[in-house]
Amino acid sequence: MILECAQSSGLKNADATIYTGPCVLMGFKILADNTNAATVVFYDNTSAAGTVIGKGQVDATLVESTSDGIPAGGVICNNGIYADMTGTGAEYIVYFRPGN
Repeated sequence: MILECAQSSGLKNADATIYTGPCVLMGFKILADNTNAATVVFYDNTSAAGTVIGKGQVDATLVESTSDGIPAGGVICNNGIYADMTGTGAEYIVYFRPGN
C-alpha cells in the first residue's frame, strides 16, 4: 500500500507563493514568538487574491496554531497556494501535495 505524502514549504516568516499550479493544501502550522500576534491567510492563487482556503492565527500567549479545520483529504487548489502573513515574529509551515 502506498500512502500519499505531503510536501513541506519549509519554515517561512513572510508572505510567500508556496506552490504554483494545481495542488492540495493538506495542512499548516503557525508558530508564535511568545511576544507578538500574527495571522496567516492562505489563498488558492499565486498572490493575495482569490479564494481563501485556510486561515490561522497566533497571539502572544498562544504558542502554536494548526490546521484543525482542513478536511482529512485536504483542500483542492486550482491555481496554487499563497500565504499572506500579517504581524511579526511568527513562522509557519505549509503542507501540500502537488496535483489534484
